[in-house]
Amino acid sequence: MRSDDAPVFEINDPGTEIYAEIAGRFDRYNREHTNWDWSTFSVVHRRADHLAASARGVTNMGLVEIRGFWVDADLRGKGVGSAMMVALEDEAKRRGCSRATLDTYSWQALGFYRRLGFVEFGRLDYPNGTRRHYMVKDLK
Repeated sequence: MRSDDAPVFEINDPGTEIYAEIAGRFDRYNREHTNWDWSTFSVVHRRADHLAASARGVTNMGLVEIRGFWVDADLRGKGVGSAMMVALEDEAKRRGCSRATLDTYSWQALGFYRRLGFVEFGRLDYPNGTRRHYMVKDLK
């Protein structure tokens, strides 16, 4: 049963513009409370006009979060992913980061990230049986 004083909510789908407005508020609030310095960059490998590999780095407060790490199937196992991670970590260090984090799903590249020195610090089990692995690595 609703009270007349209860707030009314709308569903905004996909909500991109609304989230952008709120994200600006988060940014201002967070800058008031810490050394918030959120920025992004991408590491890209192209073959001809084809985007063959890429990763996104989101830096903030001395940490880089690695997102969207992708290498085309025909380049996997040939050192492209490892070299791309070195380039990403080097850029993150240049930007003042001393630690890296990422997450990967159970069917993705868990072994690859472990070989690169990432250590799992948490897991999330989804209701459908999928597992998400949260990983961290100190950058030297």
